[in-house]
Amino acid sequence: MPQALLPAHQSQDRRAMRGVRAAAFRPDIQGLRAVAVLAVVADHVIGRPPSGFVGVDVFFVVSGYLITGLLLREYERTGTVSFTGFYVRRIKRIVPVAVTVLFVTVCASYVLIQGRIRDVVVDAAAAGVFLSNWQFARIGTDYFQLDKPPSPLQHYWSLAVEEQFYMVWPWLLLGLLLLGVRFLRWRREHVRLVAGVAVGLITVVSFAWALQETSAVAKVAYFSTFSRAWELGLGGLVAVMAPRLRFVSRPVRAVLAWSGLGGIVAAVLLVPEGAGFPAPWALLPVAATALVIAAGEGGPIAVPVLTNRVSVYVGEISYSLYLWHWPVAVLLVSLLPRGSALYMAVALGGTVALSAASYRWLEQPTRRAGWFRWARRADGVRIRPSGLALGWYRPVGLAVAVVLVAVVADAGARAVQPAEHEVAPVVSVGRTAAEPGDCFGAAALDPAHECAGVNAGSAVTPLPRAALPDTGEAFACFMAASEALRTCDLGSEAPDAYRVALVGDSHAAQLVPALEPHLERLNWRVTTFVGWGCRWFLPGPEVRNCRDALPAIQDRVTSGEFDLILTTSRRGTTTVAADHAEVMREAVAEGIGVVVVADNPEANRDAVECVGRVWFDVADGCGTRQANAFDTPDPVAEAGRSVDGVGLVDLTRYYCVDGYCPSVVGNVVVYRDAGGHVTATWARTLGPYLLAAVQRALTPGSEEVPAALPEPGTATSALPAPLMR
Repeated sequence: MPQALLPAHQSQDRRAMRGVRAAAFRPDIQGLRAVAVLAVVADHVIGRPPSGFVGVDVFFVVSGYLITGLLLREYERTGTVSFTGFYVRRIKRIVPVAVTVLFVTVCASYVLIQGRIRDVVVDAAAAGVFLSNWQFARIGTDYFQLDKPPSPLQHYWSLAVEEQFYMVWPWLLLGLLLLGVRFLRWRREHVRLVAGVAVGLITVVSFAWALQETSAVAKVAYFSTFSRAWELGLGGLVAVMAPRLRFVSRPVRAVLAWSGLGGIVAAVLLVPEGAGFPAPWALLPVAATALVIAAGEGGPIAVPVLTNRVSVYVGEISYSLYLWHWPVAVLLVSLLPRGSALYMAVALGGTVALSAASYRWLEQPTRRAGWFRWARRADGVRIRPSGLALGWYRPVGLAVAVVLVAVVADAGARAVQPAEHEVAPVVSVGRTAAEPGDCFGAAALDPAHECAGVNAGSAVTPLPRAALPDTGEAFACFMAASEALRTCDLGSEAPDAYRVALVGDSHAAQLVPALEPHLERLNWRVTTFVGWGCRWFLPGPEVRNCRDALPAIQDRVTSGEFDLILTTSRRGTTTVAADHAEVMREAVAEGIGVVVVADNPEANRDAVECVGRVWFDVADGCGTRQANAFDTPDPVAEAGRSVDGVGLVDLTRYYCVDGYCPSVVGNVVVYRDAGGHVTATWARTLGPYLLAAVQRALTPGSEEVPAALPEPGTATSALPAPLMR
């Protein structure tokens, strides 16, 4: 090539690239990538192995090793680091496929999960600027307890962690090296010593931070760059030590390689979810990966599991596999039952096909493209190589093709979807225009009514895609985990109003839509004491959620201000009945009425996803076996049974019939998510039965089966005390 047409600064770029190419191809590293991505994909699609999520930790170590090694080799050859070259390579490696997957996922989400499209767009914006991890930490996403459907873009969090690390690490490393060489008169052979000290400090500090944050707020620690940097740092330490590792004998390196591989397998099978992750449990896969990488520094070691052609190819397309698999797995649930053989076959096949296409027509061409490079003619005029002008069509073409397929699939799905699958027109609580009025929502399971079945026809309300946001005003005054006391007053403002304190977590908050339509009519004034983890008890020092608010709640509800304390909470094992019995006894001793509402049955994930499928029909019979819906203890209800003077309300008969808890009852979608949260529409149909049951609990010896409260407009004087004031 004539000198006049060489790109500007190409001599420096060539020196840098010689440093980059100095690292020989490592098939074992591609094999590590294959193991990592296969573990993650299998975990998310098949549900096995149980700890496949540690594949992400393997990726972190590999990335830290490769990037640190690249920077060190370039500095050793040139005395500097070309940030332009470094970030251009990152952009060409990361951005085309990442943006394509974002675009396709947003379009597919609009087609398949329309009710959640706003959340998906927000997640896509965060992913586009590599801030996904903080987005999911901010909204309180708990990776191991996903009640709400997961975002199809949640997996971008790990990409964000890596890119944030790379925004800081090259500058920090070069700054330290230049400072030492120019002002402290370090020799160039001290480069790796300086880098080792820097990486070591980052690794130790980050690991210490991870231990503390995992113990304090595990769901934030999982996504936090500060709690994950040590994993990239350990990979960087292997890169720093690479020249010395080459002198380790082959037999020793073989032992290291096989030991490391065994450690990764053990981590995939044994590392527990939740508690202790990412620190200290991530140390097992991270250290094991570092051993495998270190073992390969002195030359190839025969580890066929990692170095065979299939593993190497899977490693080559692992980036695309990782990006495509999660949206495919999440969105496919809208079409097929999760866990079915067809679901797994389509998810795996679709992921592999999309990934192979992305690798062939996106990753490879863009890596070779002459993007962001300028050339000079002999007359000094700068010209742009044709690679940038022609390279755009590949990602755009692939994205358009995938979107067209999704649109066609959606059209086909809607063609076979029942035409009457619309919102049932609600006239009043317990009435619909299409039905006599006695079989809508909870009334369908009222023994006093003669309903033809659990559901009549195929119309449902709310539409499944609108079920998740159907909260009414349930969470308008909901306290965050660390928030101080915050309350809201609902209902009558009359001086003689019957004062009720509603206490509990989100399952108490969801009673608001059930109560609110009747409060003025009953002359009730309800004050809400609801928040994240605000189960009614006095917390010990180990409790974090609602810790600041709970003592204030107890002082307020037992102050004599209230006539009745109404409480419920989600089933769980974080508390025991004795914890709740203590505060109940105190309230009863003060002469305050206490009624516990036993927690509603919890639908499993399949029962909720079943309703959300594109071609859902009421006749599908979506639901949960009653035994499974109650397999978690309800300590608040147990406490209510054990304390004299406390009333207990159990509304199970309106949720379950013949050992089965349908997801749709009386043509009303019951559940918003897999956390047992119900739709506001369902709660409103349950309201009359809830209030009648509260009356029964406050009046021992009344009839076992309550009648629904009168419809709006009926004379309220017909209601028995103490519901009336």
